[in-house]
Amino acid sequence: MTIADRKQREKEQRRTEIVDAAEMLFYKKGFNNVTMDEIADAVELSKGSLYVCFRNKDSLFFAIVDRTHKEYFRQFRELLDEHASGGEQVRTMIRHLVEYTKDHQEYNEMACTVGPLIWSRMDTRYEQVLAENSIEYNRWLNDAISKGMADGSIRNDLNPALFGFYISLISLSVVSPSPLWKKGFELAGVGYDEFVDNFLKFIDPSINHCKNAGPVKKRPAGRNG
Repeated sequence: MTIADRKQREKEQRRTEIVDAAEMLFYKKGFNNVTMDEIADAVELSKGSLYVCFRNKDSLFFAIVDRTHKEYFRQFRELLDEHASGGEQVRTMIRHLVEYTKDHQEYNEMACTVGPLIWSRMDTRYEQVLAENSIEYNRWLNDAISKGMADGSIRNDLNPALFGFYISLISLSVVSPSPLWKKGFELAGVGYDEFVDNFLKFIDPSINHCKNAGPVKKRPAGRNG
């Protein structure tokens, strides 16, 4: 290993240690209650050295988000059976989203509470990272939907892209509801786990093949209305 390689590995290890420490503190105390000084102390760095790696808490937040997304994608790629029907692949993706979110509730809580504000002020670099993650997920989902429409395992009376957007938006809204909605669940006597565990049962009829429906008709190019 060259000196340059060793220095790069040490740099990456240091960044990982910083992200680990920040994540632990954010979950324990709440994002807004943690200072950069506390994060620097946790990894035994000067504040100046910390700022060389991450310029503010927002950048640490996005590092956590990006790492979580990548781990989520790695797991669902391992779970996805390339020989399964398109419909089963779509259901596998939804089930994995539900289970992964339940297993990472501290992350989900942080993303739901402070995420919207931070995302509203993110710079183009982090916007690009999140866009790439979203594109990767949608590519896998759209491939599964197209396969399911072709093999008859899911409905084929909707535009595949539209179908994908419905699945993505509904699924994310269910597993990551706003704190206000969570409070509403509690008042109604419905626990979060019960809410998400029954999601697939609810969404399944919307995915199933419609026996009496033909394929969606494409609109002629260049025409409106």
